[in-house]
Amino acid sequence: MFDGILNKPSDSLPGAAMTGGERGLAFHVLSLVNHEREAAGLEPLVWDEAAADVAYDHCVDMRLRGYVSHWNPEGRDACARLREAGVDMLSCGENIGKGHKSPESIVASWMNSVGHRAAILNPGFTRCGIGVHVSKDGPWWTQDFVAPPLER
Repeated sequence: MFDGILNKPSDSLPGAAMTGGERGLAFHVLSLVNHEREAAGLEPLVWDEAAADVAYDHCVDMRLRGYVSHWNPEGRDACARLREAGVDMLSCGENIGKGHKSPESIVASWMNSVGHRAAILNPGFTRCGIGVHVSKDGPWWTQDFVAPPLER
């Protein structure tokens, strides 16, 4: 279904926006994740555009600098990257992946991993931003979860 999109390499740099095709894949992932949450009796996640930008930048950065990790080479994790981008939150979580050819494949992989599944089904997370970066050695997938700040 996504073969034409996934075979198109991208030369994006950090700070660039997802293409329309990449955004479509990201929203499909959100739909699949929300289906899993609803099946578990949880509220669906709400799309967070700022978190999606951070997630996409992480995908591009991993491709450009040749790593697959929640921690970038400077030692910043998802929560640090989200806070640097001004995302107001109590806590965060992150799922990443590389090479899965469809939203169904990456979500199935995450759901079959104890840690990734726990992030998807964490009732404290209410918002989510997803980045998908299509490249010749990808695609790259990053899902950043956000728990809202406590009421003041």
